[in-house]
Amino acid sequence: MGSKVKRELKMRETVRSGYEAGDYEGEYRNDREIREHERDLFEKLFDRIPDDGNILDLGCGTGEPFDRFMVEEGFSVTGVDLVEKHVHAARRHVPDADFVQGDFFDVDPSEEKFDAVVSFYAIFHIPREEHEKLLNHIADLTKEGGAVLLTLGGGEMDLYQENDWSGSEMVWSSYSQEKSLELVESAGFDIVETFEEESEDEHHLWVLAEKK
Repeated sequence: MGSKVKRELKMRETVRSGYEAGDYEGEYRNDREIREHERDLFEKLFDRIPDDGNILDLGCGTGEPFDRFMVEEGFSVTGVDLVEKHVHAARRHVPDADFVQGDFFDVDPSEEKFDAVVSFYAIFHIPREEHEKLLNHIADLTKEGGAVLLTLGGGEMDLYQENDWSGSEMVWSSYSQEKSLELVESAGFDIVETFEEESEDEHHLWVLAEKK
């Protein structure tokens, strides 16, 4: 097994086991509501898809607050997450959506395509060497004329690690914002809007884009 494959598998296992062992829900999702900039981007996403459209959420976590919000707005939501604990929580929180445990690449575009694909705080948990492949996969999953809403890393992180994040080990990986946007566009999307989200300890780039 090559070193690249070993790195990809190790990072996935670190993310999966870290979320299973830690208290992500307690620290980041309890009583979490949609923020103003998120609501604005969601409304612009919804304007680009049918009122009863289907949305795929890659890295759905516990379903709160994003999947709950999309279901309440009348959309059909399918969520995918690597973490078994998160999938069980999402099914409790948002019983009207469908949630499955698995890798993002397990979703087969030959079986179903979606009016929109969203992914929040998840893509940077995958080695950045896979981001181009993942964005192309997301494009394959998106219907012609559909849209995506993604959060990407705020800057260069080849492999950033914390040993006590929400009570467990966690890792992140991303390119610069410029490189990430280039990958979104090369996957076949037109950038509609971006929003740079910064807090004391986190830095994210929100991207709304349409499939060409």
